[in-house]
Amino acid sequence: MEPRFILRPAVINDIPSIMEIEQICFDLDSFSKRQFAYLISQAKGYFYVAEYQQRVGGYFSALINQRACSLRIYSIAIHPDFRGRRVGQLLIDQIIVIALKESLKKIILEVNVSNFPAIYLYEKNGFKCTSVKDNYYHDGSSAYCMQRPVTE
Repeated sequence: MEPRFILRPAVINDIPSIMEIEQICFDLDSFSKRQFAYLISQAKGYFYVAEYQQRVGGYFSALINQRACSLRIYSIAIHPDFRGRRVGQLLIDQIIVIALKESLKKIILEVNVSNFPAIYLYEKNGFKCTSVKDNYYHDGSSAYCMQRPVTE
């Protein structure tokens, strides 16, 4: 039986766990503690964690752009200990629910062109590549810009 994850809004006390995942997943492209505090407490958007037995296994931050009528997945990451347990899908499902609730038209994101597991997850959920941003990451690698319409 798969472990049961609890999805909940992030709180400031989650930052150490979030930072650990961020460092493992993004290394030099990691956000700072201050950026996470802002995203959790002040940004116009949503920040959720997936928790299993009081341990944060993954998270997402998604920002609303009212002018573009879009929800941008600003950051999404899964701790390696929890990969392959459908945590990414759980987070994507919540992002779609939020976009529907907010009556937004599309969900957008950037993903490293070499992050095949993430690209597969996004494509499986209806995201399509719309463009490429060259030299997007600290190491010079490129990012796919992906989006999907928000439909019920």
